[in-house]
Amino acid sequence: MQGYRGGPAGMLSASNAYVTSKRSPVSARSGLGRQGVPVSAPAMIPRKDPLALLSEVRVHKDYLPKSARGRRGQSSMRPRYITIHSTQNWSKGADPWRHSLALKRSKLGSLSWHYTIDQSVAVQHLPTNITGRHADFNGPGNKYSIGLEMCEHKGNSLNRTIDRTAKLAAYLMYKHGIPLSKVVPHYHWPRYGMNPPHKNCPHFLLDNGRPGKKWRGFQARVKYYHDLITVQGPSYAAR
Repeated sequence: MQGYRGGPAGMLSASNAYVTSKRSPVSARSGLGRQGVPVSAPAMIPRKDPLALLSEVRVHKDYLPKSARGRRGQSSMRPRYITIHSTQNWSKGADPWRHSLALKRSKLGSLSWHYTIDQSVAVQHLPTNITGRHADFNGPGNKYSIGLEMCEHKGNSLNRTIDRTAKLAAYLMYKHGIPLSKVVPHYHWPRYGMNPPHKNCPHFLLDNGRPGKKWRGFQARVKYYHDLITVQGPSYAAR
């Protein structure tokens, strides 16, 4: 995939990008100590506000009407997984808004998922407490996972799309208490009765059709953003 090296080297280095939470203790001989001013430890807070990260994703809600085929008969869900897809739609202008329109008009049959992401925005099609039809028919991938589709149409930056998807996945992990081990590619869910049962999706994050170095690189990127909003550091760390 052009512009994306697929591993930790292709993203911000965690060791370089993280803000350390270690601070030198204030000595009794320091200015404050000499003046007899009590010095307390700084407040510990996440290094980035979760909603600030979400704002960078630029989510726009454009829900399917209940009359749409992809919304009919769907049940409530408490998400346990996040499933990452690629649209494999290379048509000109096949951006999140075009996919949203197709879903609302039932142009994709009974298919439905929760978000479509490109280099600029993420459009939300379903609430995250409603099941979609995007992974494995009547299996756990549909029953318990939030579906994220990445656009790959001409003119769309794949690397920026991947980065925006990683931010969204990190926020959804935080919101729903989902561990990184349950952020999975569509490949993860077998489609029984189909050959091959495991789909090569998202194809540009798999190696020879299977999770490998590229997928681990994506996981590292998701972890980096998740750590930003969950791992605590001093309140003044970024000053």
